[in-house]
Amino acid sequence: MFSARSRKAVLAVAAVSVASLGLGACGGSEASSGPVGTADPDEEVTITVDSFGGIFANYDKAGLLDQYREEHPNVTIEFSEVQQEPDYWTALATKINSGSGLADIQPLEISRAALVTSQQQDVWLDVNDTEFADQLSEETEAAVGAITTEDGAVLGMPTDSGPMAICFRSDKLEEAGLPSTSEELAAQVTDWDAYESLGQQYQEATGGDAWTDSASGYYRLLTSVEPVRNYDEEGNPTWDTNETVKPAFDRAAAVAAQGLTAGLDQFSPEWNTAMSTGDFATIACPAWMLGYIKQQAGEENAGNWSAIPLPEGLGGNWGGSFLAIPRDSENAAAAADLAAFLTSAEAEKTEFEAGLAFPSNTVAQEQIQDVTDEYFSGAPIGQIFSASAQAAPAQPLGVDDGAIDIALTEALVTVEANGVSPADAWESASSTIEDQVG
Repeated sequence: MFSARSRKAVLAVAAVSVASLGLGACGGSEASSGPVGTADPDEEVTITVDSFGGIFANYDKAGLLDQYREEHPNVTIEFSEVQQEPDYWTALATKINSGSGLADIQPLEISRAALVTSQQQDVWLDVNDTEFADQLSEETEAAVGAITTEDGAVLGMPTDSGPMAICFRSDKLEEAGLPSTSEELAAQVTDWDAYESLGQQYQEATGGDAWTDSASGYYRLLTSVEPVRNYDEEGNPTWDTNETVKPAFDRAAAVAAQGLTAGLDQFSPEWNTAMSTGDFATIACPAWMLGYIKQQAGEENAGNWSAIPLPEGLGGNWGGSFLAIPRDSENAAAAADLAAFLTSAEAEKTEFEAGLAFPSNTVAQEQIQDVTDEYFSGAPIGQIFSASAQAAPAQPLGVDDGAIDIALTEALVTVEANGVSPADAWESASSTIEDQVG
């Protein structure tokens, strides 16, 4: 069993007043579903998956789903996936509230973890009640702690983490006469001022081409490296008063106002297309973005992309998810077996070696230090993302992290798309957060 641990920042959020998507508070340890048995290797079973953001597309691309099918010929895996996590979350909340429609596996994004652990314990299977509880000991304390309830129930199996780097179009920088190899560019990007200055040089050299994809992406990069984001360690929302959020918002908005961004809405069809057409030169790049870029940019852009570490030895994290299984799934044992396979050290190592996602599994992390990626011009992605993961601060989580992030990033989109002033955009976001969260 994976014991509850000292996680003041995570557990404190249970005391925070919540008003998210109408989800009702759930009970404590009495919600445990009891031990889940071993999947019958001879019984034909279809495991359904409802997912988002390419999580299962990456598993498929890495060959992991085919491997599992070969080893379990009695199992059929059916998955559907949307790109936008907010759309996925809204649909998931609707299913939970209606009491029907959940798939056998439902990934949960880390920004929802505090809400899930404080309000949905009666919805999700406790991993401690499966035969795979010992596998949790291979995961980072932060990852498991984020999805652990106050009384020690673990409501999902960590899939990956999102250490940050900067990915860039090496061909576009070369055409502009700027540093275009990972080593050359990293030497130039010594801090955020230098990054933005290089962007201005790129614009001048190209006649106005965009330096980065979006203000919202830059904002997430800037906030990822700070010790706090939306909440403090006691679980109090501090997004409007701390030294992280407003300065990062202002900086990202200023970059947008200067015309350095492409003004693209992340995960939109236009943003997807721009991955291949080169409509921007750089992008905030959590490790899972590697797989996304490959998917959208295609093989024709292999070698046109590369990556550099964050400046000043900084580390950050954006993302990370969990495979959760509904307590009332008729295929809970089989779903748990599949989830455990996909989050094992060997599977997560395989996925990263394919340049798709960075392991949350610590055994896998130790095995990928020397991985390079030819699609990204042979960049030492193992070193880059491992260093970022080690340097990343353990930011406190809160029940409304997701809602706050969405309001702020959508406000930045209005600066780019509608010419809204940064000050007005901040006021609009503040009003939205107050209405939705309080």
